Formats: sequence, structure tokens, C-alpha cells
Amino acid sequence: MRFFYDISFFLFAVFYVPVMAFKGKFHAGFSQKFGRVPPEVTKLEKPVWIHAVSVGEAVLAARLCEAIKNVLPNVPVVVSTTTRTGNEMVKKSSKKVDGIFYYPIDLRGVVKKALDAIDPSVYVIVETELWPNMLEETFNRGIPVVLANGRISDKSFAGYKRLGFIIKKMLRCFSFVCVQTLRDAEKIKTLGCDSSKVRVTGNMKYDTTFSEARGVDVEKVSDVFLSGKRAVVAGSTHCPEETGIIDEFVKLSKNITDVKLIIAPRHIERKDAIRIYVERAGLKCCFFSEVAGEVDQSMSRADVMIVDTIGHLKDLYSLATVVFIGGSLAQRGGQNPIEAAKWGKAVIFGPNMNNFREVARDFIENGAAIRVEDVSRLGEAMVEVLNNEVRRTDMEKGAHEVIEKNSGAVSRTVEVINGCMLHGKS
Repeated sequence: MRFFYDISFFLFAVFYVPVMAFKGKFHAGFSQKFGRVPPEVTKLEKPVWIHAVSVGEAVLAARLCEAIKNVLPNVPVVVSTTTRTGNEMVKKSSKKVDGIFYYPIDLRGVVKKALDAIDPSVYVIVETELWPNMLEETFNRGIPVVLANGRISDKSFAGYKRLGFIIKKMLRCFSFVCVQTLRDAEKIKTLGCDSSKVRVTGNMKYDTTFSEARGVDVEKVSDVFLSGKRAVVAGSTHCPEETGIIDEFVKLSKNITDVKLIIAPRHIERKDAIRIYVERAGLKCCFFSEVAGEVDQSMSRADVMIVDTIGHLKDLYSLATVVFIGGSLAQRGGQNPIEAAKWGKAVIFGPNMNNFREVARDFIENGAAIRVEDVSRLGEAMVEVLNNEVRRTDMEKGAHEVIEKNSGAVSRTVEVINGCMLHGKS
């Protein structure tokens, strides 16, 4: 089975490199994907290796690194990412990471080369990123493997079940599987993971480092774009949510004149299509990159700002009076409302929060969010929150309570990692 997997992956890699070259996606460090680990990593002795796929996981990896260093200051910690944006996010998020590099592709020879160079004491995977050759090789070498902040969506669970014994074989390679909820624990056990390895540690996103000091760019948005007005922030939106949000904003702005709209699409390459719709709706539009660059006071006359950069949304939430969580009206399973709650903001989301089912439930039960069934109800809910200060204050208080109640997942995960280092592979 591994032979056929290796052949398939090799053929993929043969086409992968030319395609990346054609698209102009080669970048500094690209060769690291083929096992060329940088000296800053290879010079370290038995580091903890944390792997994160992209931006969201990279933030968690940086936070986990900080926590490990607080407990084990002399233990080196390195972080790998799959994407360039994830790599950049780790660099921005933590000064305590001893080395950052790109994750090797899952060819057996490449994996062996990378492991020979790194020789980690523990290999930690943030969320659910399962690569057969890496797991098999770490297991064979006796390297403890820990899954951190594990989460299995309903869609992924159905897919994993179809893979049957392949997933079960990969799960046996783990020393410990730290998952977010009891529901995730039951899913992972159903897939064949030994129950003695499963730990419910909570959601590490509740523990992400939070600072009330906003960046200079975000301060410019407040001063130039908002100019004293309130903001509705629609975060991580998907198509066709933006059109509905814009339509509802046009309606509410006829009666509530002191509000502007900030839209942060999940995929920023869609920014021009959204801009066209904004202008067709009769609204003036600007981009975040314009506001954050050279200040142009004419931007204060814009009604809608489209966020066309990565990594600023969490701070832009601080400007909101009300936040809509994208992906929840577009059958995408919803995005994470925790970053908005960190700022104590009133949150609205749609019915499709399957990716964050338990988080959404906690928000609703604590009065920290309003769930709407469709875009017309979203418009009504935005008006309700904007006009009702008592309701808004209660929601903001509920958001703080949700965060306080669910904190501590990072420290529980560090305990598991520390145990692996003390006792070796379980």
C-alpha cells in the first residue's frame, strides 16, 4: 500500500514543481519542501517539532511554542508550515521559536532526510494533518507523536470512515491525541484510535495571545475610514454571502446613518468582484491596503471597506459594533467566532456552523451570539444589535464569559507534550 502511495505522490510531485514554477509560486525556502532543512533547525539538539498547515494553525503553533518555552525554557522548539502565509505568521506571532521551515512533502525518501536532519524529541501536529509516510517513519523511530487541538468536522469524519483501515493504521502511530471536545473524542475513537491515547484538552483558540494594542494600519482605518462612525464587520465571508450582506447594509443604512461596513472575504482574490457589486449597489468602496497605506482623506467618504490583506482581521474586529461570522450562511460550516469574542463583540452567525458546533453552542447558551436562518434575518439582527444598547452590552458580557470559561487548552496540551519528553513514546 505504501509503495502505491509513494508512486502516486511521486507522480504528483513531478507535476507539482513545474506548475508552481509556471504560477510564479517559487519562493525563498521552497527547496525545504524536499528535505533541505535550514541550518538554524539542524543545529538544534532534539527539538520539539510543531507542524502547522496555514495561517490559523500557525498562530496556534506560535502560542504553543510560547507556552512550552515558559515551562521548558531550555528545550528548543521549531515550527514547520505548509504555506508561505503560515510561515510569515509564525515569524510575526512569536519571538521564541528557535527555527521556522517549510514542511517536507510526504515522499518516503524526503521524510527520512528531514527526520535525519531534525531528529525531534517530539513531533506535534496542530489540528488534523495526517501524512502516512511521516507518521509511519516517526513511529518506527520511536519519536512520540502528539495531535494538538484535534478537530474532526462531520464532512471529514465521513471521508475518514471511508478510508477505514488506512486511517486506523495512521492513528496507531500517535502517542496522544488531544482533541477539542467530547464529540471529537468519540469520532476519533470510532475511527480506531486507542481510547487510552485520547485526551479532551479543549480548544486552543480560546487561549490565543490577545493584545488590546492595535496595529498602526488598523488605527488608520479607525481614523480615516470610520471617522467616528460605527462598524459592521463581516469576517471570513464566502460567496454569495457578500451580496446578501451588502443588500441588507443598503437597507439598514437608510435609517441608521452612522454605520459603515467592513468585509473581509475568506479568499482575497475575490476582492474585485465584491467591489463591483458594492458600486452597483450605489455605495462608495475602498480597500484596506489603500487606507493602511498613504492616507487619503477622500477614503473617509467610502461606505464599504474590503479587506484585501491577510492577518489583519483579528484586529479589525476591535472596530466593530457588531460582527457577522462568514461561512455560516453559505454552507461552508462557518468560521471561528473566538477572535471577535476576544474583543467582547456582539456576534451574529448563520445556521451552518458545523465546523465550530460546540463553540457556536457555547456562544448561544451564554447569550453571546444571535443565530439567524437567512440573510434577511441577518439584516434584522444587525439593526437590533445596533439600536439596542442593552442587548448589545449583554452579548458583549456573554462573549467575555465564554472566553473565560473555556481557557486553559494550551497548558493542558503542554502537559501532554512534557509527559512525552519525560517518558518517551507511550
